[in-house]
Parts: sequence; structure tokens; C-alpha cells
Amino acid sequence: MARLHMPLLILCSLLMLVAPASADRDGRGHDDDDHKQDWEGEFLPPDLPPGAEEFRVVPLRRAVEIALARFDGRVIAARLTGPLPGERERGVVLVQELRLLTPDRDVLRIRLDARTGAFLDVAGRGLAKARKKGNPL
Repeated sequence: MARLHMPLLILCSLLMLVAPASADRDGRGHDDDDHKQDWEGEFLPPDLPPGAEEFRVVPLRRAVEIALARFDGRVIAARLTGPLPGERERGVVLVQELRLLTPDRDVLRIRLDARTGAFLDVAGRGLAKARKKGNPL
């Protein structure tokens, strides 16, 4: 069992070292409309070589916030993975894949573009019931 948790533990540790999530400084919550820009300047070192900024990723904490803004439940697993062929054709380079346990004990697989936080795919039983009401996303 420890063997299964080790890759996730290593990934989480690396993400915490490379891109620590910052506290909300102005006291307001994050809107879903600005999730693509609210973190961009916070995690880029000032001396990046040209072209390196395209390899930044949305912090795991922010990816979880994006998923939970749209669906009820709790995240039970997360990983960084490569894009599927259709996603690659749309310019996706890296994917954050989350597993979400819904209140009805169904599991959703949520795929987000790791660079922008945009939803790529959501699949699983109970999808419509887990979606938060009144959320335009």
C-alpha cells in the first residue's frame, strides 16, 4: 500500500517546493474567471530563460480549488500526466488529473490543463448530480 502512495507523496512534495501556494493577500476570494491570471506572476523566478515560462503549472492547491468550485466532493487523488492525443492537438502540454469522491460515493475523473487550469474532461458516474447548482462553468 505504501508503494501506491509514494509517487503521490513525491509529487506533492515537489510541488510544495517548486510552487508554494500563497495566501490571499487582499482578503477577497478567487473568481473562476480570473483563475488563469491570478497566480501567473507569483511563481516565476525573475531570471527565467526565454521560453521557460511555458513550463509553469497551476499549483495543485489551485487545481483542487478550480475542481471544487464546480463539483461537490473531496479530492482523493491527484497526479500530473501527459495529454491524450486530442488534448495534445489543442496545444495541451501537461495535465493535472484529479479523482474526486462525490457525496454519493461516486468517483469523478477531472482533467485540467496544468498550465491554464481549464477543464479538459470530466468523467464518472453521478457527474450531473455532483455538479454544483448555479455554477455557470
